[in-house]
Amino acid sequence: MTAKLTSNTAADTPSIQVEVETADTTTVVHIGGQLTRHTVASVAKLLDRHPKNDGSIRLELGGLTRLDSAGVAFVADLSQSRAGRVTIGKTSEVARASLSLFQVDYFKTKPVPAEKPGFFVRVGDGARNAWGGLVDLLILVADSLALSVRGAPQTAKVRRGAFVREGLRIGVDSLPIVGLISFLVGVVVALQSAYQLRQFGASIFVANLIAVSMAREMGPLMTAIILAGRSGAAIAAEIATMKVSEEIDALQTMGLNPTRYIVVPKLQAITATMPALTVYSVVLGIFGGYLVALLYLDISTTAFFRQVHSSLVAKDIWTGLVKSVSFAWIIVLTASSQGFQAHGGAESVGLVTTRSVVKSIFWVIVADAIFSLLFYFGG
Repeated sequence: MTAKLTSNTAADTPSIQVEVETADTTTVVHIGGQLTRHTVASVAKLLDRHPKNDGSIRLELGGLTRLDSAGVAFVADLSQSRAGRVTIGKTSEVARASLSLFQVDYFKTKPVPAEKPGFFVRVGDGARNAWGGLVDLLILVADSLALSVRGAPQTAKVRRGAFVREGLRIGVDSLPIVGLISFLVGVVVALQSAYQLRQFGASIFVANLIAVSMAREMGPLMTAIILAGRSGAAIAAEIATMKVSEEIDALQTMGLNPTRYIVVPKLQAITATMPALTVYSVVLGIFGGYLVALLYLDISTTAFFRQVHSSLVAKDIWTGLVKSVSFAWIIVLTASSQGFQAHGGAESVGLVTTRSVVKSIFWVIVADAIFSLLFYFGG
């Protein structure tokens, strides 16, 4: 079936020629002349009168001499009403320029669904991303350690009081939660060990177990896990927010090194506060075990602390302190690395914050296992 429309009534009226042909399931619409705000209504009426089918429509625009915004809107609306089953055949230079200007070429071809990557492609992408993240982390570690020593005076000039502020936020503000968790861990460990030791009449050795385990293992480890969830998440969120809001780019534009300005004060602050928090954790953990020994095992205060003093040696103390400093560096550098990888919007901030906490805890436990092996086989 063929329908034609020809309009050219006056010299000042735009002319339009439309021919509609139906072949099988395809409707071909030839449009020539000027498709403008004066003629789109006539074309729309012709298409409405033409019998519709569920097939596709092909627009032949090779004869167009003018196509304004109303004509472009008509073509785009026709495509949307047919759920994308509209394609464009031949187009004149004028029509092609107008369609390109208004960026409505999305209906020229049907979107091709993205091919799902195969197993080896996904493995390769994962390995490549992991390698890139490792390289970025190593660069950040090198810059942070170098600037912490070599660029400390310049950092102090740029951010006066930053070290104190970060120390208060990371260290002092963490005292309540670190103290509570450490105390409860000491209570739990003492109760669980006392249940077994009482069967052999060795309840007094609860003091030895609590003292050594808190000083060498539980104190630095629990403190690190708490700070990874608390301070590490805050650091990652802060840097990620600065990254997505382009504050990092602003610092670089002003000639400031983001690592020196942001990361170094946090690294210095946590290096100074983490050992103190670890000692605080050990003391409260031992105190929790002491309450269990006093109230549940009927061990006197003098006997308990005599056992604690005899069981702890200098190696136990500095082992915990070395671990605490290493864990502190892992937390800050991992959180900072994840924060710098943020891109996009607010969703990215949440993703890198979660990833920071998970990775920090993971690497802290890995480092703890390595330290345990080194100290065990190294005597």
